[in-house]
Amino acid sequence: NESASMESRPPEQLWKINNKRAQKNGNHKGVYWVKKRQADEDGKIRGEKWYHSSKYEGEWNNNTKEGYGIMYYANGDKYEGSWKDNQRNGNGTLWKLISKKGDKYKRIYTGEWNDDRMSGQGSYFYENEDRYDGFWLNGKKHGQGRMIYANGDIYEGQWVDDLKDGYGIFTKASGDSYEGYWMKDMKHGQGSFYFGSTSKIYVGEWVEDIPKCGVFTEVEDDDVVKQCRPKYFTDPNTAPPLPELKLE
Repeated sequence: NESASMESRPPEQLWKINNKRAQKNGNHKGVYWVKKRQADEDGKIRGEKWYHSSKYEGEWNNNTKEGYGIMYYANGDKYEGSWKDNQRNGNGTLWKLISKKGDKYKRIYTGEWNDDRMSGQGSYFYENEDRYDGFWLNGKKHGQGRMIYANGDIYEGQWVDDLKDGYGIFTKASGDSYEGYWMKDMKHGQGSFYFGSTSKIYVGEWVEDIPKCGVFTEVEDDDVVKQCRPKYFTDPNTAPPLPELKLE
């Protein structure tokens, strides 16, 4: 009978039981990765032989990070946001550790990710206090975007592979400004340059940052240079709020 067959069934092997327990699905309070500490020049290991190199708190699906989670990296940085197939996918924020105590972070990037790379719309905060708000592709500025430089200069326009490329407006803190076309970070094609100190404007062709053929004109009314321009990012770039991590 059925009870007899169950009694005769051999007990499940211990490794199979432990393997089932180790399967990661749903929320986990913390999963650690450990590394072996390197020996000193004398061949001896100081302190613990093994140490935590990184840690993940969040959701899993079939042993892969999927859903919302927080990853603490070996260098102290952390990522909070969405995951899929063990990679950062969706909306998330990358933070840089700036305190040896491990309690202070500086935001590096907030926005969209695809397969562990910044892709989509997002904001990047550079260490030199520059800031970029706009679109990304495979970890590079690509598409429409605005760069606010620490010195007060602003570029608003098109980017290709991390370089100003296409139509854009570059306004310097000094009052000078260029409106026109770019190629590989250089003024290239039709464009106008306004000299704020002299109220003069040059309109013409540019080749690799050098004016080649154009006309200089003195501007009597500053409103002349404030003509209709494409308005990119007239609203602040705000990433969707990240869900609160709740562990059972």
